[in-house]
Amino acid sequence: MDVFTSGIAIAAIIFGTGLPIILVGMILWFKARRQRMLQDLAIALAEKGQPLPPELFFPPRTTALRSGLVLVGVGIALCLFLWQVSAPWSLGLIPLFAGLGYLISWKIEAGTGNDHP
Repeated sequence: MDVFTSGIAIAAIIFGTGLPIILVGMILWFKARRQRMLQDLAIALAEKGQPLPPELFFPPRTTALRSGLVLVGVGIALCLFLWQVSAPWSLGLIPLFAGLGYLISWKIEAGTGNDHP
């Protein structure tokens, strides 16, 4: 192997392993920074005697309904797109069925199903 090929191989190994590590590190750093800012805000509000809103520490969660609808939509769109480009369209069934699972979970948790036999 010549120097150019060796350099490409070394760069591929470094970027292939280093990039995911850097991305995870950045995500963790931004989460820690956000948490520190929330704590500073809570301290500032407490020092001024202001009430602390519970939404500050417990943000609203995304519901299974929303996640399910998004995944069903993505799955249908992916199936149609892959079918149009003559690719294996069945790959779109993965997010479609994941979305249907979320919708079933939402329906069960909501308790709006038929309770009588």
